[in-house]
Amino acid sequence: MFDESNPQVLVAGAGPVGLFAALNLARRGVRTAVVDTGVWPCKHSYALALHPESVSLLEQAGIAKQVLEGARLVRSVAVCDASGTVAEARLDDLPGSDTPLAVTRQDHLESALEAALKAQGVEVRWRHEVSALTQGDEAVKVVLGRLEKESRGYIVAHTEWVIGKTMEVEAPFVVGADGYNSRVRRAMQIDFPEVGGAEYYAVFECQCAGDGGDQLKLVVGDGTADVMWPLPGNAVRWSFQLTDYADEEAEILKDKLLAAGFGYFPTERAKDRVAGGGDQGMEMLSDEHFRKLLAERAPWFKGEIEGIRWRTVVRFERRLAQSFGQGRMWLAGDSAHLTGPAGIQSMNAGLAEAADLSGELAAVVMQGAPAAGLEAYSARWQATWRKLHQVGGAASAKPGAPELIHSNAARLVSCLPANAKHIGVLAGRLGIRI
Repeated sequence: MFDESNPQVLVAGAGPVGLFAALNLARRGVRTAVVDTGVWPCKHSYALALHPESVSLLEQAGIAKQVLEGARLVRSVAVCDASGTVAEARLDDLPGSDTPLAVTRQDHLESALEAALKAQGVEVRWRHEVSALTQGDEAVKVVLGRLEKESRGYIVAHTEWVIGKTMEVEAPFVVGADGYNSRVRRAMQIDFPEVGGAEYYAVFECQCAGDGGDQLKLVVGDGTADVMWPLPGNAVRWSFQLTDYADEEAEILKDKLLAAGFGYFPTERAKDRVAGGGDQGMEMLSDEHFRKLLAERAPWFKGEIEGIRWRTVVRFERRLAQSFGQGRMWLAGDSAHLTGPAGIQSMNAGLAEAADLSGELAAVVMQGAPAAGLEAYSARWQATWRKLHQVGGAASAKPGAPELIHSNAARLVSCLPANAKHIGVLAGRLGIRI
């Protein structure tokens, strides 16, 4: 048993997508439980921005005010090259939304979602690992392990997290919002193939004298797509695509997984490093390399960098699950798709998926609606992500669009800060036809 009764929906994963799915379910009266292997909410992340559509969803859930406190509002996006701006478009007047894009910390978003969920009587059960799932005709049997600290070692002691207690829960439905190595997806044996090559980025967050502005910069070069985000507190984040770098360990692991028949299993996403060491990844993160990238790719940037407060090399994969679920188990967020960092599409589409899926599940659980709506959910988001990934049909430039748009239309689609509802409109404003 899980407290007094088993949940009607168990959500695996307490990132933004899982918390938002749970909140939408709880607000509809669905008995919901949330589990996560983490000890507390995320403190640093690559996803840092909420699309206008996501801000509207948070408004509908009644938590936009809390989330937007201290956020940096971004009102337009510019496509640039080394010479400067080539095309730009507004973000604060998209159809059905009069809100700008908002830049905020992921832990701030998660804390607001967790507080709203607690107000609905649902507390996240941290340190709970989904060990096994068995789907039946009426429910899913879920084996959970509670993680506890254990000291090991004789001469030199160290502490590890181990499973201290297991329990079995039955829930009519399970939502897998448990990230790119999703246990829920793997339990369904849903393939998670690559739809494009992996991309490496050097990411730098910097204090910047003066005002960083209210415009997102997408900088397109020869085989590169870089991005500059204004951050709260007179800071910026630069993400530079690295065409001459690869993490050998990650690539070897990927090859081993493929050889073993695990092509659907993503490799490790990132390794945090501190510049100054001997390997190439650290060289990519040096102050000298950062300023070299700025001078080569964005010489027009006039912000005075006062210090780099965080830096990392990140490996981003492009993947799409062959289905968003089946029967009584369904996926949302990174468990179903991965993409590059420029447009923060995966998290924002995940929030829209969470709202969509929670509505379909509530209709089945509370109103006895047919499960066909869940199959329709999967089809809708498969189609959306095929468009975002440009699978089976490349975008093209509109007549009269700048040459930079003509030669980069398809890859710019995955860089835009929009997903299902606004991607076509925003692309059109920049001269791209999807």
